[in-house]
Amino acid sequence: MSELPPTKLPHAAAELFADSQSPAPPVSQSPITPPPITAAEGGWAAIIVLVTQNAVSAIALARGLPLGTALLLSFLGVVLIFSLTMRRTALALLHDPRWRTRPRVGVVLGSFALAFVASRALLLFVLSLWPAGAQTVPEFLSKGTDVWVLLLVAGFLIPVAEEVAFRGLLMRGFEWARGPLFAALLSSLLFGLAHGAPAQVIAILPLAWFLARSVQYSGSLWTSISIHVLNNSLAVGLSAFLQGKDLSALGGDITGVKIPLSLGLASLLIGVAALVIGTLWLTPRTSPVPEARSPQWPVWTLSTVLLGVLVLAAVALSSAPLFLKGMDFKGL
Repeated sequence: MSELPPTKLPHAAAELFADSQSPAPPVSQSPITPPPITAAEGGWAAIIVLVTQNAVSAIALARGLPLGTALLLSFLGVVLIFSLTMRRTALALLHDPRWRTRPRVGVVLGSFALAFVASRALLLFVLSLWPAGAQTVPEFLSKGTDVWVLLLVAGFLIPVAEEVAFRGLLMRGFEWARGPLFAALLSSLLFGLAHGAPAQVIAILPLAWFLARSVQYSGSLWTSISIHVLNNSLAVGLSAFLQGKDLSALGGDITGVKIPLSLGLASLLIGVAALVIGTLWLTPRTSPVPEARSPQWPVWTLSTVLLGVLVLAAVALSSAPLFLKGMDFKGL
């Protein structure tokens, strides 16, 4: 599943693709073709998802709408703004081979299992050191028919939007600019920080890393979409199940539960082991041709700088109730 055109292959391999009835075409001396998806476009796509989802859902919740409906409106807002402002980028994504490549079931299941173990193990380690961090993890609970809307939106639609923005565009643009490793690291960091709550960031970062590496390994954006859908559906579905059982006590303060440090250290070892195994397994197999990467596309574009500021602001706002307990944050 190589992305190298025949003219870019090594000499011996290129002969396999050569037409014996016609001479080889002359080597083009034209300037380097710019990448189909740039780092700047990826940054703006992530900003659209981050800002629109949070702004629209916050306004809807403030007006008394249930959580599922609020998230549905935010998703529709993302689609509308993206379709109006980034048509060229959307067409480039549709022509990208990763969008048109089917996912591999084994990669999806294996990556999901390792990501699940790593994220929960690292979260347990952090909570053993910092029990108050549990207060920053948001609850996704709803009632009545809105539960099904929440399952649809948070379990499927939002994962698709986030994967298109962060792995389909942001990471792809950075791959053209600086290569697959830098792209996977930066997109994972920004994706994790964008979730705001410190304890949630710890749990999201390993998942984000596996999402990025699974795409680079399988050559399919649908691989990360499938993993993301599995993760979100499991989390939202479990919350809905517990809510249906009317286990309201689970919504209380769990910061009083003391996790032994020995258990936290054991969890840390398990989480690190899962990360190492996954990283060694999910080595990038497809990426833009190194010769075609254009140095004219800088990493620190306006969009990526603005995205960094926004995600840091999200973390600060989510952490504020822990450190500024005398202030009222109910309106945020």
